[in-house]
Amino acid sequence: MPRALLTCVVLFAVPAAARADDYFVTLFCAESVPYRPTDTHSFVSLARVPAAGATELDAICWGPANMKIRGLTLRPEEGKNFTLTETLDWVKGNCWRVSVWGPYKVERELYCALKAQAERLNTGTVKYKPTDTFQRRTVAQNCYHALTSPVAPLKRYAGAFTAGDAAGTTILQAYKPYLIDPCTTHDEILQLIGADKYELTRRSFAYQPGRADAIRSAVGR
Repeated sequence: MPRALLTCVVLFAVPAAARADDYFVTLFCAESVPYRPTDTHSFVSLARVPAAGATELDAICWGPANMKIRGLTLRPEEGKNFTLTETLDWVKGNCWRVSVWGPYKVERELYCALKAQAERLNTGTVKYKPTDTFQRRTVAQNCYHALTSPVAPLKRYAGAFTAGDAAGTTILQAYKPYLIDPCTTHDEILQLIGADKYELTRRSFAYQPGRADAIRSAVGR
């Protein structure tokens, strides 16, 4: 067989590579203005957009089952992994400001780690504890560690002024190695997950507040 004809046969015999699935993570941090540590919450939405078929949506919106956040507690309490809509309705009902980073396109590894965490929380085997620094993660977690422990299990401390927007800084740093392009957001995902209907304060990756910002807000500055 002539070489040119053989090349054509080989090219037609090899199917075109299928497009891989795309994965997206959107980070939300809510807080009262002025800042109060017990009036804060952090949560994420997950989206897998396959090459074909329906989009798969998940979320980690971990909090107390009764939706009453306390400060120091002696024992863990029943927790619940709420839906994104339930959580956005709750924080907006409390008149908290909701900051959002992303949606970011991420590596599959981060998506799978967070999805596995969502599934673990949904089983009811993990309790909720607002101050969980000395608590085993298999026993109880707060909302912050529910988001970071799948990829940064050694991040133990979360203080009174490292919640809300300030928590967004450390959560983003934990996710940074898995963000394909931190400077690019995929706003169409907000509509896909139903977040476009809410009043949100968009944050760039460069916006990373800290403890001092929370303290200034708490004292009304």
